[in-house]
Amino acid sequence: MVRWLLLVIALHSLPAIATNIRIAVVIDDLGNSQQHQRFASLPGPLTLAVLPHTPYAESIATTAQAQHEIIVHMPMQPRGSADAGSGMLSSGHNQPELLATLDAALATVPFARGINNHMGSELTADSTAMYWLMAGLAERGLYFLDSRTHADTVAETAADQLGLPVARRHVFLDNEATTEGLNVAWAELLKQAQQQGFAIAIGHPHEATYQLLKRELPRLSEQQIELVKVSALLR
Repeated sequence: MVRWLLLVIALHSLPAIATNIRIAVVIDDLGNSQQHQRFASLPGPLTLAVLPHTPYAESIATTAQAQHEIIVHMPMQPRGSADAGSGMLSSGHNQPELLATLDAALATVPFARGINNHMGSELTADSTAMYWLMAGLAERGLYFLDSRTHADTVAETAADQLGLPVARRHVFLDNEATTEGLNVAWAELLKQAQQQGFAIAIGHPHEATYQLLKRELPRLSEQQIELVKVSALLR
């Protein structure tokens, strides 16, 4: 609690923030619960990362697309025995299999502008698979957001080789999904945005995450911070 109070005091002591500071907030793991629809009602624009082949993927994407940006939260092979879920891209796929799996996922999430990785610590370190994937995204007019689930990722390198629009995650909001943990992560997001002019955060459909965003998103304008879609921060 003391750590959080000190961060809050420090943030309120900061000088006025320049108007060109932008942040994007991504909500991962959407699609398995009807309650996830409420994230579409938050003031936006947010970027909603919807798991393919889930019961509410189509309805969430359709409801949210007018205000928010939709991307596919693409299951990718992790290291170890964890299960990334249905429709996972695997290092065992050849190029046609990988692209067919991608297309099957895209078919279940309408209005998608890009994808980011769900898990994927194994696949995003595979340079051949990443080159195939980025080439496939380029052909389909989509972008890639690297969730950076592992430091060994080569996804951005592959995207850059092909000139594919790409971005990376800077902060996970809810690694510690408590009020104090989220407040600390939110402060870190704003700090990084101030330092480099922009920052991208990823959160998940936890109750505490929803409450944080409900409280903090309306305050951004008075802090002179612009909330944007991930597509506004691509390079």
